[in-house]
Amino acid sequence: MEFRSVMIGRWSGEGSGWYPTIADFDYHETVEVADLGRPFLTYRQMTKASDGSPLHTEVGYLRFVGERQAELVVAQPTGISEVLTGWIEDRAGGYRLALDSTQVGHTPTSKPVAATRRIFLLEGDVLDVEFWMEAVGQPMQQHLRSRLRRNP
Repeated sequence: MEFRSVMIGRWSGEGSGWYPTIADFDYHETVEVADLGRPFLTYRQMTKASDGSPLHTEVGYLRFVGERQAELVVAQPTGISEVLTGWIEDRAGGYRLALDSTQVGHTPTSKPVAATRRIFLLEGDVLDVEFWMEAVGQPMQQHLRSRLRRNP
């Protein structure tokens, strides 16, 4: 089975976040990946705090541009957009997709984000997600980590 087909579905689980400029926090995350019959997948991510209140959401497209190359285009309601490129690697029992930003755009009122990195580790019905960023004067570092399971 190829990476594209095993990513399709609804994934949910728990995560945690930290960054030098904010207090550490935990969250519940849901990621939905869908196939529209085109050479890309739709991507939608939502997080909620432990009390159920919404924290973050983003939407985008995961594009496959070669046998092992992928691009991710993401828009956030906070005024930030990302264009990332990366490579799909086969791993024992799964896949690793590591993507680095080639462009990060933001509105005049959004927080300044200079660069991002996203890593997806997929093994069976478990999807580990990492988000790294260089923002608000801080160097590139990990900001979020979650472990998601495929919903039946």
